[in-house]
Amino acid sequence: MDMMKIQANTLYTMDNQKRLLSINEPDGGQAPALFIGITSVGQCSYYHELLPFTLIEELGCDANLSLDIAKLIRRVETFKPVKSVWMGPAYAFPEKCGEWHPNVQLIESHRSFLLEEHFPDLIERVHEKMPVTAYVIEESAIAVCCSARISKQGAEASLYTSPNFRGQGYAAEAVKCWQYHVKESGRIPIYSASWDNMASQTVARKLGLIQFGVDLSITTTS
Repeated sequence: MDMMKIQANTLYTMDNQKRLLSINEPDGGQAPALFIGITSVGQCSYYHELLPFTLIEELGCDANLSLDIAKLIRRVETFKPVKSVWMGPAYAFPEKCGEWHPNVQLIESHRSFLLEEHFPDLIERVHEKMPVTAYVIEESAIAVCCSARISKQGAEASLYTSPNFRGQGYAAEAVKCWQYHVKESGRIPIYSASWDNMASQTVARKLGLIQFGVDLSITTTS
C-alpha cells in the first residue's frame, strides 16, 4: 500500500486534500477523474478536484466493493463523458537488478546528440527526465529509459525502443541502468504497463520485477 501511495503521488500533482490536480509532468495535462490503486491488502482511491462531493462518496462506496469497472464508468459519466480507461500492473524493482550491458550509457545534456537519429523529440527534454539511459550502438541510442514523472519519493519509468531494434533485449538493459541511478538519487524506481502492452510486460518479466498492485484510471473529456 505504501508503494501504491508513492506511485500515485509520483503520477499526479495533488492538493492538500489529496485531490488530483494534473498529470505530474512539466507540461501538466489532465488528471483522471478517478485513480484506484489496487493491492493485495486493499486499495486507495484518488479523485479529481472538480468532482462533486456526492459523486466522490458514491464512487468511494463502489470502489470499496468488488471492483465493477463498468459501474464506475457509469458513475463518472454522470459528471462528464469518459474519454479513456487505463488499467495495468504496477511493479517495484528487486534490491539488486543486475549489471547492465557495457553499451548502455547515462545520457546527460552534453551527450544528448546520441538521441538525434531515433529519439530527436527527447533531446530538449533530457534535463526534465533525468536519469536518462540508453543502449547505444555506433554512437546512436536505439533504446531509451527515462523518468516520465518524478516526485520526492519516486520516479516512474518511460521506455522507448526504435522499431527496428525491438524484441532483442536492449530495452531491459537500459532499464537496469535507469533504476540504479534513480536509487542513487534517493528515490524509488517504479515501472507500470497497461494490460495490453505485452512488450512492456515482457521487459518486466526479464528484469524479475515485483508486482505490488494494479492501477486503474478513468479520464473524462476536458
